Amino acid sequence: METKASAAPCPLTLEEKWERATLADNFIFYKIMSENPGVCKELLEILLGIEIDRLEKPIAEKNAKVDYDSKGIRFDVYTKGGGRCFDIEMQTAGRQNLAKRARYYQGLMDVDTLKAGEAYSALKDSYVIFLCMGDFIGSGLPVSTFENICREDKGIALNDRAYKVFFNAEKYDTMADREQKSFFKFLRCGASESAFTKKLDAMVERAKHNAQWRHQFMTWSIAMQDAVDAAVEEAVEIAVEQERARSLQEGAQQKAFETARKMLETNIGTMEQIADIAGLPLEQVEQLQQELCAAEK
Repeated sequence: METKASAAPCPLTLEEKWERATLADNFIFYKIMSENPGVCKELLEILLGIEIDRLEKPIAEKNAKVDYDSKGIRFDVYTKGGGRCFDIEMQTAGRQNLAKRARYYQGLMDVDTLKAGEAYSALKDSYVIFLCMGDFIGSGLPVSTFENICREDKGIALNDRAYKVFFNAEKYDTMADREQKSFFKFLRCGASESAFTKKLDAMVERAKHNAQWRHQFMTWSIAMQDAVDAAVEEAVEIAVEQERARSLQEGAQQKAFETARKMLETNIGTMEQIADIAGLPLEQVEQLQQELCAAEK
């Protein structure tokens, strides 16, 4: 008995996306963190296990690039304080090259914090923090912290004060720190069990009733989708051009082999002359000659 294939679910409308958005949604996350420096400070202290005396007002979606033709980026939440700078990235889907993204982000953070004429010693401690909803770097750990260590003696740290930290929300129940476990359980499941996550839960609910934020979310979502569509279209165009170039190259090479074969079969010219006229390496012409001789035997 044949069964009908189930119909594909209808995509959510922007209104439905807004109603279902949680703190794990980039827009909600960076809005709450940028509008509430105290909450952002508390979150950083929980994530990194450090105390922060003072924190500048976090900047949402800060744009950064070195010069006009370098690759620009947008930090989700970027802030500084106490001789440190922090970038917090909400990562709801697995993307390629997270490690190299972190490396590039950290370099731009250094450029942003060091003014012309300042000594390198003025560089701030920098933290690039990815709040991942899954194990997007494949470590299998709930928390993976990286710093530069000597390969020959792992007891020697470079001490450049640059850190990359990847959290895996799927592993919240194995996190040793109780506050971290509570935060990532809230992020993953929506369960608010600590004073901090209850505060976040109330903020998310208030955000849903903010008409201005709702409008900004709609505009932001459309802009993000337009950017995705443009990137896909560009990727398709590049793939088509590459395929066309490959086909042309294959056709030209086939034509070169046919020319060399005809010249060899009719004994026109030396090997060097045939290679020059056909536009082939001498070794390929010699190989072709050997194949033709073998075929005649």
